[in-house]
Amino acid sequence: MNPENATSPANLAAQVMPGMDVPARLWRSTMKVLRVALTATLIMTVVLLALMVWTEPAYSPASGAGYWMGVTGGSLMLVLLIYPLRKRIAVLWILGPIRHWFRLHLFAGITGPLIVLFHSTFRVGSFNAAIALASMLLVVSSGLIGRFLYRKIHNGLYGSRRTASDMQAEVAAMHERLQPLLGIRNASGEGAIAESFEREAALLGAIPAGPGARAWQFITLGWRRRHAMKRLRSGLLHLQRTELLVQPAELTRLAVHMDVALRAVQRGVQFSTYERLFALWHVIHVPFLVLLVITAVAHVVAVHAY
Repeated sequence: MNPENATSPANLAAQVMPGMDVPARLWRSTMKVLRVALTATLIMTVVLLALMVWTEPAYSPASGAGYWMGVTGGSLMLVLLIYPLRKRIAVLWILGPIRHWFRLHLFAGITGPLIVLFHSTFRVGSFNAAIALASMLLVVSSGLIGRFLYRKIHNGLYGSRRTASDMQAEVAAMHERLQPLLGIRNASGEGAIAESFEREAALLGAIPAGPGARAWQFITLGWRRRHAMKRLRSGLLHLQRTELLVQPAELTRLAVHMDVALRAVQRGVQFSTYERLFALWHVIHVPFLVLLVITAVAHVVAVHAY
């Protein structure tokens, strides 16, 4: 194989994910870049519009377009309640698949509060409005945290729930895929790279005793993985300088696979903690949602009554 072709990003990606051919991988990477660019453009547009509304509002929250923004945003936030009700009340299966309500829950949880902010022209005019706004921001912040935790224990944003056995199988598969590449040995016949990788993986996957030590491991595991890869890359560079028979393409491919394998180890170690955090988040998020509905209704009543 031509070393230049072997070390191209497309081929390396295909080697890491053998089930996906190079064109599909390139298409996926291109779409990811486009999504990031479109998201950044949308965020910048919203920020600019928000600055314009805040500095020189062209409408009043109490009437016209401003009033109907409040109605629209409030209605979307009421829609947030349908998803948890659909999950907990069996008879509501007639409303359709739960995954569709989850998508709507995510959409309404972002667009509803955003429209309400534009409705308020980014100003707080009364005490009840301040309480409603604070509750809304609390729910939005909680929702963003929940979205992060959800992705850590599911296969993608709308995928199935992972289990501890799934994570163990992933680590085993990555390790097995790495074994043929770890066969690179130096002139003395010693498998120094294989030994180094096994040592780093064992250190990364070791579970310490005591809740404090486990919490510290959870927080610092990403940093430790990056430093482990830095040490492994230093070993590969040393091997490249001292062993003339070892091709750079082999070492580059090995570095990519080792990084993927260590990331799998990190996900496996952190998985149970993310599961517990997600369960705790559920206990907190639902009362926040109820508080939002109560304060929003109180705000609407106060506006129309006075």
